[in-house]
Amino acid sequence: MHRIATGESEFDAAFSLDGATMHLVHGRDSIVGMQRVLADLSARCGQTGVMDDAAYFLSKPGALKRVPHLLLVSKTAQLDWNQVIADDLIGAVLLYKYAVLGLGIGAFTTNDRSGRGTLVAPAALRLELAERVSKQLIEAGAWAVMISFCEEVSAGMNPSTQHNSLLDHSSGGDKIARWARREREIPGYLPLEKTYDATLARIGQRTRSNLRYYRRRAENQLGCTFVPAVTMEKTEFLAFNRDSMYAVSDTVAGWKFDSLKDVGEPLFMGIKDRDGRWLSLLGGRRRHDGTEILWQFNRDGLEVYSLSLVMRSYFIEHEIAHGMQRLYIEGGTPHPMRFSFVKQKVTDLVFLRKTRLSPIIRSIAKHVIKQDNDLAQMLLDPTLYESSTTRRISSAEPQADSIRH
Repeated sequence: MHRIATGESEFDAAFSLDGATMHLVHGRDSIVGMQRVLADLSARCGQTGVMDDAAYFLSKPGALKRVPHLLLVSKTAQLDWNQVIADDLIGAVLLYKYAVLGLGIGAFTTNDRSGRGTLVAPAALRLELAERVSKQLIEAGAWAVMISFCEEVSAGMNPSTQHNSLLDHSSGGDKIARWARREREIPGYLPLEKTYDATLARIGQRTRSNLRYYRRRAENQLGCTFVPAVTMEKTEFLAFNRDSMYAVSDTVAGWKFDSLKDVGEPLFMGIKDRDGRWLSLLGGRRRHDGTEILWQFNRDGLEVYSLSLVMRSYFIEHEIAHGMQRLYIEGGTPHPMRFSFVKQKVTDLVFLRKTRLSPIIRSIAKHVIKQDNDLAQMLLDPTLYESSTTRRISSAEPQADSIRH
């Protein structure tokens, strides 16, 4: 059963951030019920759109059982949950509590490597809020906490240089936990100009040429045509998934198909060959001035046509025509086009409780959790167990890879 709990019922004491109080909203339905408040709070904090479509992201299937926890920071000790508004809040952090083999292990992590949909707060308070939430959870009994969040949203903004880290000047948390902080740059988004050609002019020459070449080749040899609004039954979608490269289970594919109903402004596009056979399907969303690719399936056996690139060429052109100014790709992309993306700074903050059970939990993580999972990488990082001092890790330092994404 989903519930809303205040700091007093979930924690021994609430923390202070200029007289603020932390509260916990527990469970998907309760968090989704606060969608409007979160959207308003995001806009007020200069992070418009980062908490939009919460229902979609909270329903994503995963290998491990996880329960979403939204930690709200309010100006007052009490909130009227029937009338709470954005002006009542200072910030919010979205975390997931994990279980392994059905057992809760007291691990809280974010579920967004980009850090965009994790933490909402005024720019100057983001790092401090992440630190205080992490310490509060550890002091309340959590075994591990990992928060990844964006500190910089606009050019020239560098909150971390304005904030004297609580962890640099306080040893209170060191008695029970080790911590590490890493700052890294990621490809954030591709700027979209007013025309398709102007946008391509900003992209690397090879990628620009490939976008044009493979689209023209698919049109000439396959009779490729673009369908901006796909209509199909779920059974047809599942069948296409089975015929696609990197096919996923029917359960995951079914979720992708159904999930678009949880998106405020969904996009479902595709390309067909001259015989009407689907070549690629893409699901996405629009939010304000940005458009985002959420998932894409490409027919198997046609690798020489680079269908993924062809689909993205049509997608970019279509979204520019609809006034979109930024292209995001959920989960990132390994394609070289990422080198043309605007860089954004992400901070990874990790706390691990000092406990004699650490070797047991690490063993469970090694054998049960997939090694590319963020939680596994955190739990298996030996430096966080072996080091007896707190440390800050910079992406420019060689040891930055001790927290891997």
